[in-house]
Amino acid sequence: MTDVNTKVDAGTETEGAEPLACSGARRLDVPVFEAGWRVGTFRLRLWVATWLSWLTFFVLPLIAGWLNKLAFDALERSGSIRTVLIGIGVTEAARWVVFAGAIWFVVRWWQAGLTMLRTNMLDAQTISGGPRKAPQSVGPAEAISSFQDDARDLLLWTDSWLDGLGFAGYAIGALTIMASIEPRAALVAIAPLVIITAIVVRLRPKIYLANEADRDATGIITGFLGEAFAGTLAFKLAGKERAAIARLDQHTERRRLTAVRAVTLEETVVGLASATRELTVGLMLLVLVPRVRAGDTSVGDLALFVTYAATLGDVPRYIARVITAREQARVAIERMARLIAPERISDLWSDTEVTIEGSEQPRVRSADRGRDRLDRISVRGLTAIHGPGGGGVQDIDFDICRGEFVVVTGRVGAGKSTLLRALIGLDTIQAGTVCWNGEEIEDLGAWFVPPNAAFLPQVPQLFSETLTENITLGRPSDRLDEVIQTATLGPDLAQMPDGLATTIGARGLRLSGGQAQRVATARSLLTGPELLIVDDLSSALDVETERTLWQQVRKDRTTVLAVSHRPFVIRMADQIIEL
Repeated sequence: MTDVNTKVDAGTETEGAEPLACSGARRLDVPVFEAGWRVGTFRLRLWVATWLSWLTFFVLPLIAGWLNKLAFDALERSGSIRTVLIGIGVTEAARWVVFAGAIWFVVRWWQAGLTMLRTNMLDAQTISGGPRKAPQSVGPAEAISSFQDDARDLLLWTDSWLDGLGFAGYAIGALTIMASIEPRAALVAIAPLVIITAIVVRLRPKIYLANEADRDATGIITGFLGEAFAGTLAFKLAGKERAAIARLDQHTERRRLTAVRAVTLEETVVGLASATRELTVGLMLLVLVPRVRAGDTSVGDLALFVTYAATLGDVPRYIARVITAREQARVAIERMARLIAPERISDLWSDTEVTIEGSEQPRVRSADRGRDRLDRISVRGLTAIHGPGGGGVQDIDFDICRGEFVVVTGRVGAGKSTLLRALIGLDTIQAGTVCWNGEEIEDLGAWFVPPNAAFLPQVPQLFSETLTENITLGRPSDRLDEVIQTATLGPDLAQMPDGLATTIGARGLRLSGGQAQRVATARSLLTGPELLIVDDLSSALDVETERTLWQQVRKDRTTVLAVSHRPFVIRMADQIIEL
């Protein structure tokens, strides 16, 4: 063994800490219309079918209204209305058949759009590198709020187009027919639309601010609840259950106030728009009075005007809905933008292959990148500092040759975890280069992934799945027995009734800390990485188990960069980096 002791000075840090990020939304020039259009046309044929079916549903009452006119005209002449009544019945039946088809289309379009948005956000958060990689700038609970509520609000913006365009088609047809009978009555029907639209446009900034405050307050509550459930034991041990409830009450009160303001504004707009229905009908009847007195308007014409006016009175309400939905979508897009790469807001609605029908081929896990044999890693001047005056590492130089076992050690807070995370692109570096076989790596996050590298953090992330699924993560399981033996999991599996099929619960709840660490170790070894990076196994394993594990790993001559304080691990090292 060659013992090379490299001593490096570094700034102080909290072990395993991550750079702080601003929790507020990035102020963006949000392309709200583009977002709505791209979400709508994501499945173009489905979108066209949805739009046509809803347009047909809204326009068919024009035919029913005209048939009503014919029926009343026939009654005025004491004629038969049997044929007209049959026509009205057929029209209404056709309308509800079209409605059923429209629901069938819109549900599938809705699910496709939601899946696309959520897939893009999840992809940006989980991808290891490249231009689509996003910073992890929000907590899990707030991210879930964006996945659920913000994605829904963007879909509601596009969905409002369906009703808006349907009513627009109805309004154009109705006003055209009415204008052919009495132009002034058609003009009177347009006036309330213009007035309500102007009022809603003036209120639009207030609607935006109210929705933004309400969504932020909701995010605070969901974030607090997530932390509270994770820290229940801490509250109990400290006897601070009532303090936690009091804090939740504070957040809830703020949420109540923001929700009341947002809902009040929206309902005020909808109420004003709805009130125009009676106003529209009344004004049109007033305009028609002179024609009725002069005998120029038939009973059928009057019935047609009343029928069309009643529906036209609802048009301002849908205009208000479209405008308020736009402001909600604007807030939603700004919040979802925090989950994607900076300055790449269009990634949110980029075309993504999703599966929503049973007949479609489900997405499969993407294959690992190609293997690049490791001969030598050279790190020069690596600097990663956590904010102004924060801790981290500065000006680090070292080399790792193939097959070497390199140990990073040093006092608590010296920057050991930061060094490993910066090397593989999880922490941002301010300076320095990393070369793989003499070639500089431009995107560390995209390069240091299996099978080039595998990273084993201090606290492994496990899922409520079986042991097999936690280890393979969708990869082939042909080396499963080998890595289980290397990770010394065999005796533990023998005590589990279902063996590798055992479901371990959320976050590995059914496993001890040492078992969870070894499951994560097996996962890291499955692809046979060129470089295994380990952040302190000793935090969860006893001395003998860790000794056995390292001996198993060393048998394979795997290149290892590990943080450790154990004397026997340091004695095994070919090179020691002391911070």
